[in-house]
Amino acid sequence: MLVTLNEVTVSYTDKKILDNVSFSINDNDKIGIVGINGTGKSTLLKTILGEVDIQSGEIFRKSGIKIAYLPQQPKFDENASIIDTALKESKVDNEYEIKAMLSKLGIDNLDSKISTLSGGEKRRLALAITLVKQCDLLILDEPTNHLDIWMINWLEKYLTKWSKALLLVTHDRYFLERITNKTLDIELGNVYLYDVNYSNYLNLKVERAEYQQANYRKLKAILKKEAAWAALNPQARSTKSTERLRRYYELEDKTNKLKNNINEINKEMALSSLTTRLGRKTIEINNLSKSINDKVLFSDFSYIVKRFDRLGFVGKNGSGKTTLFKTILNEVSPDSGSVVIGETVKVGYFRQENKINDSNTRIIDYVKTFGESIETTEGTLTASQLLENFMFTKNMQYMPISTLSGGEKRRLQLMCVLISNPNVLFLDEPTNDLDIYTLELLEDYLEKFKGAVLVISHDRYFLDKVTTHSFIYQEGKLQEYTGLISEYITEAVASKTVKKTSNDLSKNNIPRFTSSEKKEFDNIESKIFQKEEDLENLKNETYNCGTDYQKLMDINKKIEDLNKELEMLYNRYEYLNNINEEIEKYKREKYNG
Repeated sequence: MLVTLNEVTVSYTDKKILDNVSFSINDNDKIGIVGINGTGKSTLLKTILGEVDIQSGEIFRKSGIKIAYLPQQPKFDENASIIDTALKESKVDNEYEIKAMLSKLGIDNLDSKISTLSGGEKRRLALAITLVKQCDLLILDEPTNHLDIWMINWLEKYLTKWSKALLLVTHDRYFLERITNKTLDIELGNVYLYDVNYSNYLNLKVERAEYQQANYRKLKAILKKEAAWAALNPQARSTKSTERLRRYYELEDKTNKLKNNINEINKEMALSSLTTRLGRKTIEINNLSKSINDKVLFSDFSYIVKRFDRLGFVGKNGSGKTTLFKTILNEVSPDSGSVVIGETVKVGYFRQENKINDSNTRIIDYVKTFGESIETTEGTLTASQLLENFMFTKNMQYMPISTLSGGEKRRLQLMCVLISNPNVLFLDEPTNDLDIYTLELLEDYLEKFKGAVLVISHDRYFLDKVTTHSFIYQEGKLQEYTGLISEYITEAVASKTVKKTSNDLSKNNIPRFTSSEKKEFDNIESKIFQKEEDLENLKNETYNCGTDYQKLMDINKKIEDLNKELEMLYNRYEYLNNINEEIEKYKREKYNG
């Protein structure tokens, strides 16, 4: 066993995040952690790492265990270069391994400072560093956030082949289904570990809920019988009677606790809003074009949004999806083209960036800035009632916003969008930081929503469930696709139409190497030849091991490590060679014109 938690309790103020929790992580476990936002998924990871103080219990870690951890909010020295940071943090023996991984995750210009990276790029840098670290246990907290669909597809295949222990928090249900072999459910401070993947876990959870209900009915029947006895014997003071009274009070406490747990579990979040009337004229997009720093984001895009459209927008990171939304909504000026928005259109814009700051403003006071009461399909609700519908208890409502988890802030942001009663929804990466339960409710809400929905998302499951057709970014053009986005990805990968991106063009769109890349490209072929020769020699050595099993094991380990190094070198060579081909192509076009 790598890690064992034995009766561990973790509390925050008066709330028990983990209550007397016990479970173990074994060498080949791939565990997906699920639970609604705020239940303690990230806290559990930090507890395993020893970053959170426990109030009681014990944590046993295997001697010498190596753990690689991807946090939700990585921190770096802003003044350091990307490559120096990657080498220092990853502690790899050769730089080709980390460079290949950075390339896979779309991080180029490695000599640039960390400060030039966006929040999403810093997350991808942290993911690359985490994946190349030597470890016995890999812990990933929402690894798919800020990855595009193609990167997620690659990461899914990478982790499917992962041969060591994995602990994973993610909202991506395809990811959970295809990678994990166990599911750990956090619920009201308790953890339930199922030896199955996500879809089978859902069936077993239903069975557990039914068992809890049956157990409650049984305890209630016993309690009723004991209550009748206690009422008939109020003056009983014999040792036997006193002991029976003690057991009665314990049973009453146990029954009430189980009842409260069942009520809390069965409490449902309600996504509801009125939909204002949407007239015939919705949103007309006419020949819209936009470029930034000579890079074409979209060109001559035209579309008339229909009243009940369900549109998905899919593209690589930095392709211009968010800019398109902001251009349609007149937050960014187009280079050419126009957008006409009908008079009856009322837009709800769920932004990728959360505008709710870490302030000391109480949650209830923040919501009241939208109105003391809100009209919904259920009638007029007070701000407090509305918050309860979105799983913010009365006690939570009077806490400052800064105490909320990232997912809870995202849920609050979603609520504030929906209470404006929109009839056209623009959702930019809505699945980021939301738990699976909230996503399922949002999917049901959108299915019944009487208006148009436009979605940017990297979540294949969410897009498959919500959208009917999509626009795919293809080199500045938006290609319309009707069908499931997961099918598109499968088709694109199979036909090799998804090309690896080469190095971003630098100033004036002239392809070029950095000085370090040029030196690396000049030497990489000879390094590959040398490694291939070393590999051949090692394979020949295996024939001379005879019955020396330990020597054979050692050589096979070296072969495994060398194969890994070669794979990284091949990937790095392909990346550098793509740049070289772009340079040669540019030279031919310029000088042979």
